[in-house]
Amino acid sequence: MNTIAGPDLEGMGLLASDATTRRSEAFDHFLKRATEGAGEDEIRTSAEQLVAATFVIPVLSSVRESSMAAEPFKPTQAEKQFGALLDQQIADEIVKSSNLPIVDRLAKQFGAHEENRAQRFEVSA
Repeated sequence: MNTIAGPDLEGMGLLASDATTRRSEAFDHFLKRATEGAGEDEIRTSAEQLVAATFVIPVLSSVRESSMAAEPFKPTQAEKQFGALLDQQIADEIVKSSNLPIVDRLAKQFGAHEENRAQRFEVSA
């Protein structure tokens, strides 16, 4: 039986063997993007992505993986393989369409960190 998930996808980083590693890398990436001189829109987007990756995606994947559906309604192999991509898309939409206070707080903290960093640079220069 041929499967879509092969060494090519793993080599491109589309499939990760360890969910914890993916979340850690995602957090590092989002934090780095949020604090590297980004504008307000980029900081807000990074905060939204961080909240989606940290809080919403684990819930969605847990719900998806705990399906007790009967045989005709069970997830197909394709649904299992691409479930993580669907979880990511749904999580992004949930966070963008909701007005979550944690997103506002993170964006504010990232923005304050950026301002402090800029002030230290101006004093040093």
